[in-house]
Amino acid sequence: MAALCLPLATPAVFATVAAAGAVPFRRGIGITHTLAWADVEGGPESRFRFPPFSGPDRAMTAAEMRNLREAGLDFVRLGVDPGPFLQFTGRQRDWMDRTLSDSVKRFLDADLGVIVDIHPSDLAPDYVADRLTEGVRAPRFRAYLELVAQMAERLAALRSDRVALELFNEPSQAPEAWQPMLEAAYAAARKRAPRLPLVLGGGGQNGLEGLLKMDLRPFLQDPAVIYTFHDYEPYQYTHQGAAEHAAADLVDVPYPASARPLSDTLAASRRAIAASDRTPAQRAEAEAEATRHIDHYARFGFDRAALSRSFDDIVDWARRHGIAPGRILLGEFGARLTPFSGGAVQRAERRRYLRDMREVAEAHGFAWSVFAYRGLGGFALARNETGPDLDPLVTDALGLRMPGEQRKTR
Repeated sequence: MAALCLPLATPAVFATVAAAGAVPFRRGIGITHTLAWADVEGGPESRFRFPPFSGPDRAMTAAEMRNLREAGLDFVRLGVDPGPFLQFTGRQRDWMDRTLSDSVKRFLDADLGVIVDIHPSDLAPDYVADRLTEGVRAPRFRAYLELVAQMAERLAALRSDRVALELFNEPSQAPEAWQPMLEAAYAAARKRAPRLPLVLGGGGQNGLEGLLKMDLRPFLQDPAVIYTFHDYEPYQYTHQGAAEHAAADLVDVPYPASARPLSDTLAASRRAIAASDRTPAQRAEAEAEATRHIDHYARFGFDRAALSRSFDDIVDWARRHGIAPGRILLGEFGARLTPFSGGAVQRAERRRYLRDMREVAEAHGFAWSVFAYRGLGGFALARNETGPDLDPLVTDALGLRMPGEQRKTR
């Protein structure tokens, strides 16, 4: 699917495009290393340090941005930690606002659209996602609503149809509990920015169920709404080895499930558990859990067809509600790199997974944003996880092309 490249719009053009419901986002990548996971001070309160986005590892050069555009991406999903915006006031808050606007402008200058993703971290207890979303009357949620309104107004002032605001990343509440908060956030944004494209996701970590259970009545008449969901299935593959996750003790899981004997995966997982520093009882429990997850993976037989069936459900939902597939965004997908990921077989499987997810999304008419360009946690797509360019395997899997500077260095 070809990237849709639109120039910066005048106010009149911006209004026309928004009114028509055009969606200028097709192929994107998550950017979390610049304005997400803000720096915190030590101590029990763990408040944010000022400036909260410092350090050379947060830098992103104009050349990197151009490389992403030349590769064939047309937008970035820019993760922004709301905590510092809520904590700091006065001149420090003014600095925060300028930093966000300047960051968005730099991506626009590189011919990349920007979805500003309000993306809480878990580093400062007072500003974690669950504290910000305790209910429509909770003080911290009311403060978050004012931040949504301010961000929407600031982004609308840029007068670009290639800028959007995503109201919240992965709310943990069930869809029914998240719905009134979503409606409140939507109303806050619309009060200050009537035409700004807004990205809305359901509860349950923005999963498929959250989207399908969303009450659409407050939003259906708004052509500038984009509906989003995240898909990390099969989690046994995508999150293998991830700490504090159901797949934490899984080792060398193949994709698809039939690619290699899962008995080998179970044996490798058992060896890793046996070598851990847990008690015998803890190791026995971990082994039982790993066996259960691998058995489920084998029974389900995860492959491209299974991924496609989930997307079929979304198409049916969209058709029932008169939503064009192009207004649906697969906002996150990806697979962790692990110590086992460097082998030729494992690299080929990761390429296949990324290609399957991308091609299935495009076949269904959805926009997509892969997670993530750089950062910790094993999901980085940059070469050697730090860049400054994309891993060639990723470039191939996502149907992109290698930028000229990258080709010269091969």
